[in-house]
Amino acid sequence: MAPKAAADWSAELFGPKILTKPKTSGVPTASALSSKKLVALYFSASWCPPCRTFSPKLIDFHKSCKDDLEVIFISSDRDDKSFGDYFAKMPWLAMMPGYMSDENRDRQEKLANMFKIQGIPTLIVLDAKTGNFITDNARMEVMETTSDASKKALIQSWLSKEAVPIDEAVLGSGGGGSDNLLVKIVKYFASNPMYIFGLLYFAKQFLRYLEELGKDEIEGKKEL
Repeated sequence: MAPKAAADWSAELFGPKILTKPKTSGVPTASALSSKKLVALYFSASWCPPCRTFSPKLIDFHKSCKDDLEVIFISSDRDDKSFGDYFAKMPWLAMMPGYMSDENRDRQEKLANMFKIQGIPTLIVLDAKTGNFITDNARMEVMETTSDASKKALIQSWLSKEAVPIDEAVLGSGGGGSDNLLVKIVKYFASNPMYIFGLLYFAKQFLRYLEELGKDEIEGKKEL
């Protein structure tokens, strides 16, 4: 199946229009993303202390990488003032907040369920051309950047990853498909079966040692 065009996937996920600043009617979603290579979904809220700590770091990261990366703020704020005051400090886009209408609320809940959001802040990176999933570990990766070089290197690492359709993504692992740690471990042992036998041997020896140690303790108590 051919990948969806940006106009198809972005409007489907975020709605036909997206905000560039508070108290506006928005611009067409697809055109706002058309020049970008990556889209980061920023699940956040003004009332969340970890979000307020992370947002300045993300703003600094975005300044260095805005030619390739667009961020979309997905707000859990519950009223216009809270959302507007927080969004006004951000140099990127925002999805229509859920409190504005039932349609927006349903769309936002669908996104949260789709990406298995357990808490905020969460930063998820998608391929801007196809909407395919790249990573849900972006918050930690952004926090680790310390220079312009490391920021650009992170962008390149996202671009080099295999982006997979969202319904095929292994969420919660940090990677889209074969990049996640669990899959790497499984593949490693599958290609090196002798290591499995080695682990089993050492596990057996360790259990035998514990068994002998237990016997010695019992004998010692009997002598007392």
